[in-house]
Amino acid sequence: MIIVAVDGGKTKTSCVVFNEEGEVISMSSSGPSGLLLPSDTVRKNLWIAISGSLSKAGLRIEDVNVLSIGLADIDTKHDVERASSLVKELPISSSTVTVIEHDAVVAYYAVTYGVPGVAVIAGTGSIAFGMNRLGERARSGGWNWLFGDEGSGYWIAREALQAAARAFDGRGPKTMLVDIFMENFRIDDPLDMLEVVYRNMGGDPLRIADLAVLVDKAAESGDEVAIGILEKAGVELALACYSTALKLNMVNEHMVVGTVGSVFKSKTVRSVFYCWLERRLRKAEFKQPLIGFQPIIGSAVIGFRKLGLENIEDRIEKLKKHLETQPSTSL
Repeated sequence: MIIVAVDGGKTKTSCVVFNEEGEVISMSSSGPSGLLLPSDTVRKNLWIAISGSLSKAGLRIEDVNVLSIGLADIDTKHDVERASSLVKELPISSSTVTVIEHDAVVAYYAVTYGVPGVAVIAGTGSIAFGMNRLGERARSGGWNWLFGDEGSGYWIAREALQAAARAFDGRGPKTMLVDIFMENFRIDDPLDMLEVVYRNMGGDPLRIADLAVLVDKAAESGDEVAIGILEKAGVELALACYSTALKLNMVNEHMVVGTVGSVFKSKTVRSVFYCWLERRLRKAEFKQPLIGFQPIIGSAVIGFRKLGLENIEDRIEKLKKHLETQPSTSL
């Protein structure tokens, strides 16, 4: 049996072809396919990734038993309808079982393998998604940069830029963030940050979110302002997890809690997040963060479950090992 797992994100689309044993056959990637992009772009990049992987494997779309797609930005009922319509326009065989889910749902399966729990995603944006033993779903966050996305890479970077501006003006505490940003932007005057962020970066949340690593660098060097921003991020992400568990009546139940995304590379964010929740979700099993290619594991879990396969954890472990041996540029 052939399974194709797709992770359609805001920055790129990754695709892996594998069999029911979890053995990777091929993989490919293309440009972004988050649903906020134009329809033509989403369709094009999805098909480039899917067809590219199949071509490498010497397979046709008719050979695929399950196509499991995770897409960013499937938030409203209209988004669900649009995503379904876009995928239907791809030349996919009618015999192929096709599943389309929000990337937060995919992350949930990557973390829990389908048992009751909550996954918290924090990359450019942030969201928590969970499911209980009754199959009921709930989420918290995921409102995008204008409404919130507290704890995300973009939010951390924005808080840090604001802190740097306040420090330069004398309206806030001193912080090495001013010098770190100036060095990174290669500027001599803090006011030139305006030109870099608004003109050169175009105010693009994706590019601004990349600045979060500089905040972590400052925190690792002991900067109190940077530490405070990252600690607040950890609490905000923990609140999103807790509120999701509360909606699903799982606060006092056995559940799995895990995290996905580059923000959790930060020791400060991780420490605050897990410590805050361990005091409140006392029956939860906490898993280590999934970084890099591993969110696509969620699409794989969905594919295995659609085929009704057992011993999913063993199959996923084999798939992970195969993926870990691949060049970092493959996905």
